[in-house]
Amino acid sequence: MTSYGRDNYGFSYEGGSGVVEEDTPSPAYKKRWSCCRVTLLMLGVLSASLGTAMLSGGYNAMFNAILKSQMEIQPGSTSYDIWHYTPVPLYLRFYFYNFTNPDEFSKGGKAVLDEVGPYCYREYHEKQNLTFHPNNTVTFFQQRWWLWDQGCSGNLSLDDIITSLNTVPISAAWSVRNKPLMLTGLNSILVSQKENSSPEPQYMRRFSMDTSVYVCVCLCLSQDPLLDWMQNNIVNITNISNILPPGLTNYDKFGWFYNRNLSLTYDGLFNMFTGEDTLDHVGLIDLWDNGRNTTFFDYPCNKVTGSAGEIWPPGLKKDFIEFYSSDLCMSVKLFYKGEVTDVNGLPGYRYWGTNYTFANGSVVEGNECYCVKGTCAPTGLLNAESCRMGSPAFISFPHFYAADPFLLDGVTGVSPPEADKHAFTMDLIPELGTPMWVSARMQINMYVRPYPGKFKLGKITILKDVPKVYLPLLWFEEVAGVPEDMASQLSLLLFIMKTPTMTIIFSIMLALGVLTILLAIFARC
Repeated sequence: MTSYGRDNYGFSYEGGSGVVEEDTPSPAYKKRWSCCRVTLLMLGVLSASLGTAMLSGGYNAMFNAILKSQMEIQPGSTSYDIWHYTPVPLYLRFYFYNFTNPDEFSKGGKAVLDEVGPYCYREYHEKQNLTFHPNNTVTFFQQRWWLWDQGCSGNLSLDDIITSLNTVPISAAWSVRNKPLMLTGLNSILVSQKENSSPEPQYMRRFSMDTSVYVCVCLCLSQDPLLDWMQNNIVNITNISNILPPGLTNYDKFGWFYNRNLSLTYDGLFNMFTGEDTLDHVGLIDLWDNGRNTTFFDYPCNKVTGSAGEIWPPGLKKDFIEFYSSDLCMSVKLFYKGEVTDVNGLPGYRYWGTNYTFANGSVVEGNECYCVKGTCAPTGLLNAESCRMGSPAFISFPHFYAADPFLLDGVTGVSPPEADKHAFTMDLIPELGTPMWVSARMQINMYVRPYPGKFKLGKITILKDVPKVYLPLLWFEEVAGVPEDMASQLSLLLFIMKTPTMTIIFSIMLALGVLTILLAIFARC
């Protein structure tokens, strides 16, 4: 009798004859080698490998590479497009101090001022003459221009008449203040000059916004009859370069913003790091007017350091930021104030100007290098004489914010400073180094002093009785914020950077990969 059976390997055999026949593989054998199982295994390995690689630093490397490509200043990047032509709305607002009592002031009385403003303009920036260099820097000029904004200005108009200080005789007297003979000669010129039709003294000036603002942006006094007369006649008396402040003889008008509108070279020639090699340097200035030092102040106050003013390296600290201002001819420090959130919900750090920004040597040791020709400013003021054609111009924050209190006591009509209205503030996204809100505020003051003379020498008749005072002329603020559409993009980027979203995703990917591998090994399909 023939017996049949099946061995342990799935093969049948006939017991009686000893003939062994190959039979069909069992279902378990089929499942172990099926396409389904191989596919699951491959997908599991791929998912687990990708998750492991990303969690081990691959994602950070990829994200940083993409971020760098968009933050470096190179054609085609997002930062380049924003930097090259500023897309955010910019507003420039001017506030003038209208002089109301010139006669009393000429006799030694305290100046009474009436603040008028804001006179508003839309401001536009564009980088011109760009040249990229092998050392990862770019050289450029910055062109700015302004357009009148009647809606922001309210009831104020370009026809308004403002009474302000005539800076020509003040500057001319200051430039030869230590030369009695030159002062006497200057006085002869001032006395000889025909009386202006304006009832104010010669050191006062009435001007209409209509002509001055259109050409020069603001407070560019139209052709000054005194300046015109001095330029045409002073050469008959003495050397004009010894009477007028340096550079003033090259101007047919005199004003704080004269020749700036649409000027290609007014701000100077910048050379800035692009960040192509590393974002640790992006936006930082390398050279200004082909140098790393200026002639405006003594060393080290003449060093050109910090950002060019629009971009900072990512990873800002809670200490200070620095940028070079060609308007002030110095590198400005703003100090950390606190964490803020803007109107669009963007989080950032606020930096602002403090009593250390324009501190003199009595507050910050070493700041004596900001003294100019032996003249040191009270703390809270910057002596801009060397930066502004030799005029006794002094820069402060509006309403003498963060300055010596005696400066505010020198005039009437200027309210005490308020941080929200008069501080220089800048809010930046620390992870990106980009501004999200800027309120750049500055005040221009002129130092007025009497020239009574001694032994009939050195007297300036129109200035012999005026009080010593740092007289505010105007203050302005440049305001810019991130538009809503750009804020939404930045919010998404910050969400990805600051939350563990991708870590969670890749962790899930790793876990699913492991589970799929286990499924491929043990499950039936």
